Amino acid sequence: MKRRIKLWVAAVFLLSAMIPATVFGASSSVSISGSGSADMGKTMTVTVTYKGSSLGYVNGQLSYDTSKLQYLSGGSSQGDAGLVELKAYADDASGKLAFRVKFKAVGSGSTGLDLETLETQNLDGDQDMGQPSASKTVSIKAAPTTAATEESTIEETTEETTQEATTAPTETAQPEPDDQTQAEQQETKGKVSYLPVVGIGAVILILIIAIVIGLKKKKR
Repeated sequence: MKRRIKLWVAAVFLLSAMIPATVFGASSSVSISGSGSADMGKTMTVTVTYKGSSLGYVNGQLSYDTSKLQYLSGGSSQGDAGLVELKAYADDASGKLAFRVKFKAVGSGSTGLDLETLETQNLDGDQDMGQPSASKTVSIKAAPTTAATEESTIEETTEETTQEATTAPTETAQPEPDDQTQAEQQETKGKVSYLPVVGIGAVILILIIAIVIGLKKKKR
C-alpha cells in the first residue's frame, strides 16, 4: 500500500514538471498629458507616457483630426495622414517610455486625440505587457476677426488721443489786432512821443523871453 502511494506521488511530481508553468507578466499603462487648449495658428505639445515594471518596448498609434491639427514632430509618422506611430525601445530599466508630440492648430473647435497600443514587451522581450489606451480632448480657439481687430485699434487710438488732450496744457489764443486797431495804436504812440518835445520847446521859449526882458531893463 505504501509503495503505491509513493508511486502516485512520484507520478504527480513528474506530471507537474512536464506541464509548462503559466507566467503572469506585469501590465503597463499609458497617459496623454499637456495643455487642453490652443490658439489658432499656434503650436501645441502633448506628452504620451507609457509606464510599467521592466517595460522594454512599445508600439502605439495616436490618431487626430487633420482638419483641426497638423502633425509636426515627435513620432514616426510620414506626412499628415491623421495617424502618428509611436515606437521605441527602452534604454534602461526605469519602466518608462515617453513621446513629445507636437502639432499646429489649423482649425477652431474641439477635437480628440486617441491612443491605441498595438504591442508592449518587457525588457527581455518574452512577455506581453498589455495594450493600454488613452484619449484627450483639445479645444482650439479661433483667431480674432479683422473687424474685431480694427475696432480694438480704433478704441486704443481714441483712448490715446483723449489722454493727450487731457494732459496737454491749455493755451489761450490771443486775437490778432486788425489794421484799424494797429493804426490807432501807432497814432497814439506818435502823440505820446510828441508831448515831451512840445513841453521842452515851451520851456525854452519862456526862458528866451525872460532873458530878452531882462536885457531891456538893464539898458534903461
